Amino acid sequence: MTTWATIPSLRVADMPGALRFYRDVLGFDVLRGGPDDSNCALQHGTARLMLETAADHYGPAYNAAIRERLGSRSPHALYIESDDVDDLHGRIAAEGARIVDPIADRPWGQREFTVEDPEGNWLTFWNAAGTS
Repeated sequence: MTTWATIPSLRVADMPGALRFYRDVLGFDVLRGGPDDSNCALQHGTARLMLETAADHYGPAYNAAIRERLGSRSPHALYIESDDVDDLHGRIAAEGARIVDPIADRPWGQREFTVEDPEGNWLTFWNAAGTS
């Protein structure tokens, strides 16, 4: 049987700023790369993601499309399960991050909130209501 793993890649214009946010505000560990790199791998618990600047990693048309889309807003949010969603919300709010949707219990049985990163990407942190 084939297994799949999804690792989202977020394109960012400012890698040093993005790393500060994801590492210092959200608590991700940097597995590979750094402020001067164009591609970094991050992990928090079992959640993994990539941060990528517009660089010539791919074919010319794809590289151009990345540059064209960089900085545009997306209606999508990454959902990241967290076992300490209330504590995480408190830490993120104390850092002054933009909370798009405050922490609340949702009708579908989750306790969640959404934060915006410096590039405008939304991350929704959640857990099953009553487990935080």
